[in-house]
Amino acid sequence: MSWRGGSGLFDHSPIDQHALQARAWLSGRLDLEKVPGYLEIAWYEGRAYNSFPPTPTLVELPLVAAFGRRTPNGLAMYAFWLAALFAMQRVLARRGMREWEAGALALAFVFGTNVYASCVRANVWGWGQGLGFCLAVLGLSRVIDNAQGGWRGPGPGYLLLALAVGCRPFYLFMAPLFVALDWKTGRGDLRRAARNAVLWMAPFGAALAALNFARFGNPLEFGHSYLAWAQALPDGIFDLRYVGRNLYHATLRLPEWQPGAAPPLHFDPWGTAFWLNNAIFLFALRALLREPLDPWLRATAALSLVLTWSGLLLHETNGWRQFGYRFLIDLLPTGFALLALTARRFTPAMAAAFAWSLAVNLYGLAAWKDLPRPL
Repeated sequence: MSWRGGSGLFDHSPIDQHALQARAWLSGRLDLEKVPGYLEIAWYEGRAYNSFPPTPTLVELPLVAAFGRRTPNGLAMYAFWLAALFAMQRVLARRGMREWEAGALALAFVFGTNVYASCVRANVWGWGQGLGFCLAVLGLSRVIDNAQGGWRGPGPGYLLLALAVGCRPFYLFMAPLFVALDWKTGRGDLRRAARNAVLWMAPFGAALAALNFARFGNPLEFGHSYLAWAQALPDGIFDLRYVGRNLYHATLRLPEWQPGAAPPLHFDPWGTAFWLNNAIFLFALRALLREPLDPWLRATAALSLVLTWSGLLLHETNGWRQFGYRFLIDLLPTGFALLALTARRFTPAMAAAFAWSLAVNLYGLAAWKDLPRPL
């Protein structure tokens, strides 16, 4: 946290649209008051709004009530990391992996990925992607191998996925995978799984739509279309013309050595090859393509990855002002599900991949300062 310019465990990131939104909600407003000039804010009909989906604001509400605007949101983010780590370890151990190996693989999905490099401070981007990752993983832990009913069953897992959608809307593409996992590893009833997915996800989905409609007159508009940089784009936020550049940066772009510079190893803020910071994800892709897997689980996992990554590659920014490739965070829960279904050991190759990406991430946290922060 200190390496990234924070103040320790009780750090509050000043890029805090969710804290501002929580204060507005507590005062009975949907728009924001006294917005700092450095924040990324949507302006609609003369009013300022937070354009980032609102689930992190729900977490900020009790924090703002207790601490005011300067909430310890970094500590709250770490609490969700810890919950996700324990959930992943339990899933892997339940499926036959030895306890210490399950713990090591769980650690690899946080510290050997862009979760660590991108979310060590709970700025608005870290809150959205880090919390979305944690909620999706916690949801998976309730759905995989769960044949129970009611609150003990997979139902709350679908609710957690809906909350993840309220962090990053592309998590909606994981819903078919959740249903398939419920069907194939749990209760063996496709109709009941689909019905519960709708019953548990629809209320929060309707609340998201109502919030968007109340603010922007469109149930699908979170406000990104009304950001200043978005309105300046001739082709909009999502367009096919961005795909070639984004795909190159996400898969092939390597750091550059620049003698005399500080730091000397330069990472492109448009993104660098995902496998540098997220090497464990390569094993998830291998599991999808090579490991024995139920056809429905393979198909829905592939659907989740293809639809999510396609949407991300269409995005103009590609995760701009980043170390590594932070958009891959949105794919990691599906990657974890694939390894939970297929891996029974934490292999030496996985350990090497974890060590490699952890070292890269530590370099970024300690040495690379050109990350999102107020001007």
